[in-house]
Amino acid sequence: MELTKEQLLQIDNYVFVCGIKYYDVRTEIVDHFANILEQKLDKNPNINFKREIENIHRNFSDRGFSNLLKEKRSSVTKKFYKQSFKHLISFFKFPKIIITGVLFYSLTQIQILFIETQDFFEGLFFVSVLLMFVILFRAFRRTKKETFLTLSMTLGFYQFYHIFVIFLQSSYSRSIESLTNSTHNNIFIACYVLLFLFFWCGESVYHQNKKLVKEQYPNILV
Repeated sequence: MELTKEQLLQIDNYVFVCGIKYYDVRTEIVDHFANILEQKLDKNPNINFKREIENIHRNFSDRGFSNLLKEKRSSVTKKFYKQSFKHLISFFKFPKIIITGVLFYSLTQIQILFIETQDFFEGLFFVSVLLMFVILFRAFRRTKKETFLTLSMTLGFYQFYHIFVIFLQSSYSRSIESLTNSTHNNIFIACYVLLFLFFWCGESVYHQNKKLVKEQYPNILV
């Protein structure tokens, strides 16, 4: 017996109250519950629907939905970083390596225009911090009715990016006396190129995932 929209909504509300806020994970659980309940209703149309939902939840796992959510979050995290690093590596292969080379060369030429090399690197640091706030703004923006686990990597990506920025700044601060060394400066420029490309890759993967979510859930505001 196929469930009604009201019954599906009842399952969805129950799963939401149980702590599953991510729409994509919740949809998967609702489908699982619906399949079981349809079979039960075929055998006995007069079952207590709410009680059966609770029974299915009780038999779902030792810790309810927490294990499933943990597994899903781990899977999504690994997939996100795997896609990001795969995208990053592509910038060191032809033809995208041309973009990497042009970016590095452009920064080295811009550096020459600065009378004080320290001002140039402080400018790079300022840009990297601005990008950090771009990620942070998205992480805490709450304009959507539904949230998706697939798109929830923004905050984790921000933390990873933030560590990279702090590491570069601290390394630069410890070796500021070496700014007259062109090799030293080029190494730092190369690190900033890597940082900016990493940001670009993370953003690209996020928007790719967002596009897939829109295609999969066309009726949900993303």
